[in-house]
Amino acid sequence: MTSAAAPVVLALSTALPRYFGPHEYAMTWHARQALRVADKFSPGAGVDVLLYGDPADGSHAEDGIVVRTHVEPDSVEEWADEWATIANTGLAFLGDRRPANRVEQTFAAGQSSSSRPRGALRQVIAMLQEMPEPPLVIFQLDTMLGQEEMVLAIRDAGEHAAFWQLFGWEHAIGEVFWTQEGLYRGRVLPNLAVYFGADWSHRAVARRFSRWRKKSLG
Repeated sequence: MTSAAAPVVLALSTALPRYFGPHEYAMTWHARQALRVADKFSPGAGVDVLLYGDPADGSHAEDGIVVRTHVEPDSVEEWADEWATIANTGLAFLGDRRPANRVEQTFAAGQSSSSRPRGALRQVIAMLQEMPEPPLVIFQLDTMLGQEEMVLAIRDAGEHAAFWQLFGWEHAIGEVFWTQEGLYRGRVLPNLAVYFGADWSHRAVARRFSRWRKKSLG
């Protein structure tokens, strides 16, 4: 079973301005990292990217909104222009306002202090039903909200349903919670790992996922 292609899913927050643009550890950087991982397990298949955050129109959405996109190695720049770039910054008044791109039309991109991941979590759980093989889920967190709910959802989805690699800065996601009893190292749920930071290594994530597949799926 472990020789079969495995999907890769990437969930990213749209909350903060620093998530956008070409710099390191922004959304485009994470997409490229995820594509490097996907190339090892499902060459050419690309990555499903779930973007989550508050709606652009200012309407109330208790769990925020989620948009499912897809990126492939030869379409990263096009994807980034539409989904990982803020076209109109706070200095747009200095010149003609450029047409909003898709992320600005959809989300209050870069205008929140943190995002609520519950909606994206639920969508990933639903997607597991359509996956031909257990996927690798790389999930960005930037809040302490819903920590217990996320762990319970991962547990309830099943140990063999997916491998979850969460990442986020320790001060934002609450390091104390994730280090309990080695939770972040897979000692509580063997299919869950947490990396404290945004500079996650595609090689380390691929190795971790590969070991889990070999041990858990045979």
